[in-house]
Amino acid sequence: MKPWELFNYIRDIRHDEYITSGDDVQWTVKVDDENKIFRLIFEDSCGKRDWLNNLNFPVKIYKRQESCLLAARGWGKAYKSCKDEVMKAMEIAIWLDPCYEIHICGWSYGGALSLLAAEDLFYRFHKKARVFTFGAPKPLFGRKTQYVRSCVEEVHQYSHVNDCVTIMPPFPGYKRLATDRIGKGFCLLKLFNPRKYHRIYGDESQYNEK
Repeated sequence: MKPWELFNYIRDIRHDEYITSGDDVQWTVKVDDENKIFRLIFEDSCGKRDWLNNLNFPVKIYKRQESCLLAARGWGKAYKSCKDEVMKAMEIAIWLDPCYEIHICGWSYGGALSLLAAEDLFYRFHKKARVFTFGAPKPLFGRKTQYVRSCVEEVHQYSHVNDCVTIMPPFPGYKRLATDRIGKGFCLLKLFNPRKYHRIYGDESQYNEK
């Protein structure tokens, strides 16, 4: 799929097709037999708990291991609350067909959780996923972000130049794994229009890729 097609695919998944786990995290696994792909998809913010986690910026040790990975407290807490159930589903998928690629995808809040899930997948099963996110904030912190990059096969994190969500948290040190800029004509005032620019990822004309 082209990125705009993938975004529209994610947007078209009905809310009732997602599983709710832990701290009100919505996720699902979609099987693409034609292209031999398992897609682990996290839904965007859709409840009060999600917004509380979105705004819980303070850094906390996410995982005490050699990497001592740091993450924003809210997103780390949210993923930890659902990780065992999510990874159990991925374990079953890997067992059913270990030759299928694994793609981890998410929009907005779901994009932040996608990065943590990709690290968890590698940590547990030594499987490297391809990660695709849209309008994702920056959940990781500090130099250890490079460790997470080593856990994935490929990563594309699409960020529109006027999407205010992609600059969150607005403090030094917070990071994504990558930033694939799309769109043109940055304008400070447009950052105050997330209703448009946070939902624009399904528009093919915003991408340089053809």
